[in-house]
Parts: sequence; C-alpha cells; structure tokens
Amino acid sequence: MRERFVAFVARSFTGEVLRSAQAITRLENVALLGICEQPATSDVFVEVAHVTDTHDSNQLIEAARLLQQKNGPLNRIVTTQETLLEAVAQTAETLGIEGMSVATVRRALDKSLLKAVFKQAGVATPRSRVFTSESEARSFVNERGLPIVLKPLNGSGGLATWCVRDEQQLELALELTQPSHPLLAEEFFTGEELCIDTITIANEPRFYSICRYRPSILEAVESPAIQWRCVMPRDINDRRYERFITHGLSAVRALSVGDAMTHMEGFLTESGQPCFIDATLRPAGARIAPMLAFAYDIDPYFVWARVMLDGSFDGPWERKCAVGTVFLRGTGSGKIESVEGFDAVQRELGALLMDHRLPQIGATKAATYTGDGYVTIRHPETQAVEDALDFIAQTVRITYSQAPAQETLRDSWSKRLQYNQLYKPVWEIT
Repeated sequence: MRERFVAFVARSFTGEVLRSAQAITRLENVALLGICEQPATSDVFVEVAHVTDTHDSNQLIEAARLLQQKNGPLNRIVTTQETLLEAVAQTAETLGIEGMSVATVRRALDKSLLKAVFKQAGVATPRSRVFTSESEARSFVNERGLPIVLKPLNGSGGLATWCVRDEQQLELALELTQPSHPLLAEEFFTGEELCIDTITIANEPRFYSICRYRPSILEAVESPAIQWRCVMPRDINDRRYERFITHGLSAVRALSVGDAMTHMEGFLTESGQPCFIDATLRPAGARIAPMLAFAYDIDPYFVWARVMLDGSFDGPWERKCAVGTVFLRGTGSGKIESVEGFDAVQRELGALLMDHRLPQIGATKAATYTGDGYVTIRHPETQAVEDALDFIAQTVRITYSQAPAQETLRDSWSKRLQYNQLYKPVWEIT
C-alpha cells in the first residue's frame, strides 16, 4: 500500500496542536508533512514548508504544491484551528485533495448561514439580523429592544462578542464598528450555557458529550474577576439535557459535515428550551479534549486523527467520571508576581487532581477568560467536581505587578475588536 502523505496546517506546532500532529504519525502508513508560520522543532514531520500567513489560501496552495513536488501527491490536508479551516478547505479543493469542502466550512462558521441551516432543520437559534449600516442596526433594536448581542459573522471563543444594554452603549458599538462589514445582532437571553461535542462519521453522529459553562462565556468575558469553569457531568442522560442533545444532534446532521469532530454551543433557556448560538468543525478548545481523555480514558488526539484520516470511530466508550476545569486568574494587571494556595489544593483534593498549569511568574496577565493557568479534576460524582472547582477558585490567589487597569468600556471593546484570529492562551503556547 502506498504511503499516505498528510499535510497538517497550523500557525505553530505547540501544545494541543502538536499532540494532534503526533497522533497522526501513529496511524498506519502515514507520512506527516507540515505547513506553518513559525519554525517547527518537532521531529514528527518528514518535511515542513513555511509561509508568512497560514490564513492566506494562496500561500497554502503554493506550499502544498511544493510539498507534493518533493514527496508525491498529498492524500489529505488538515488543521485543528478554526480560523484556518476555510483556507485549508480552499487549498484542498484547488489541488483536488480529498477533504472538507469550502461550502461545508462556511455553512458552519458563517453565523448567518449556520442559522439558516438550523432553521430549516427545526433547530432554534436566537432571533437575529445581519446588518451593514447603522440604520439596519437601529431597526433591529427598535423591533427587539435592548439588550442585544453583537458579534462578527465569523469568530471564535466569544472574544469579540458584546452585550449592548442601553442606548449609550449602542452609540459606542456603532461608532467602534462602523458597520460597513457585516455584523450579527442577536436577541439577548439568559439560561444555562452548554456545549455539545460530537464524533460524526458520514454525516451521522456516532458519539456525543456535553459540558456546562459556569458562568456563560459572555459573563466571564465581561467580568475579569470571574474564574471561569467548564464542567463535564458524568450522567449526560439526565432528562434536563435530553432536548439539548436531541436538537444538537439534529443540527450536526443538518450541517452535513462528513467525517469530523464538531463543537456547538447553546443555551437551555429559563423555560427549558434549547437554543444554539455557535458551531465549529474542529476539536473543542478550553481544555475539553483533555477532559474527554479523563472522562473516558481515551486519547482524544488519536481519536481525532482516526476520524479525519481513516473515517473511523473506535468507540463506544464508558463515561467513567465527571471532569471539570477551572481557569485561574485574578484582579490586577501587568506581570504575574506570585501564585499562592495551590499547596492547600493539593493537600485537600489529592487524587482528584488530574492536570494543572499554574500561572507563570513574570508572564503578562492573559487577556481573556481562559486565564493564566488552569486546574483539572475528576471524580465519579458531578457534585464533588463542582465543589472541588469552587474550592480551587476560592483558594488559589494570583497577584500582579499593577493594580487593576482602569479601563473604560471603549477601551475594553476596542481591544476585543482586535481578536480577528483565534486567541491562544499563554498556557497553550508551550
């Protein structure tokens, strides 16, 4: 059998991206090639082509052609990074390489297209409108009232999402965005934010998992003192999640993703109705992949490689534990000066601790809700996980070199407008 040549695209090969690359090399009959912006020091690649911008499909096409000239035809070209999905799909289509189509990627990542697909499938989403002018934005506000949520049509991690609560904030949002490029306005609602992750083979979900976000991502983005938590409950057959899961799986089927790992976010509203707000065609971030490893005793990176390159699902697996992660941050700004309290966490929680990355002394404070570090724990009982995360959040204390920055709302929103590429937490860089 001819060796399969697989090109993996990433801005840099570190952290979970590197672990995904290493997993590909464990597949049968595969030679791994890389395309990246930064020097690749790993020995997992047969060859690496460097480009200045991995988001530029023209550069990817030329790099892929160069790799083909040296090594032979590429069988697949893949990525695990959301902002690169469309450029990778465009490269595959241009070169006639098997893989996810541009149309499939856009169907999931363009929020206006996503909502149309979900509506046709009977999957609820917030009422919304795409606007490119101030008058269109004001028309939506006049119809729906305030507050509303503003977000780009394409985006990841909730970083460029704003909640506009009054007329003064609306004036500021319109001034900063100057909406000549499409933006999405959505109704604002409250409830429990959840995500559903799937393994889908030939458009059919073969595996699913849910996580609870505590609090919602938007609340965590807006409140720098919050230490955000992601909880993977052990029992996902609880009736409270039934409709969210059923509608989530219908949504994945409607997207027709072929062979993929998917991640979708939504809410259970106060009335118990599921409502979906976002989707992507990659493994989840926020440490969800390692949490799956602890919940099921699997290698999530190898699972992804098997799905994407072999079209295979090796489950089902038993969900043996509940798992949770708390993302560590504190009030203050500047450099991290000290981290205290983790010794007490180790003494109190002991065997529950599965993984951690403490904030690095001297590092600049992280910009968003995934914080300066994290702690992951597991236990057979979900409530024990919740209690442990509360204890960690109350016990670990981070001090910074400067007092909390006195940012205006204008300053905060201006910074968040700069998140045009997927934010990479400091703890993921190494």
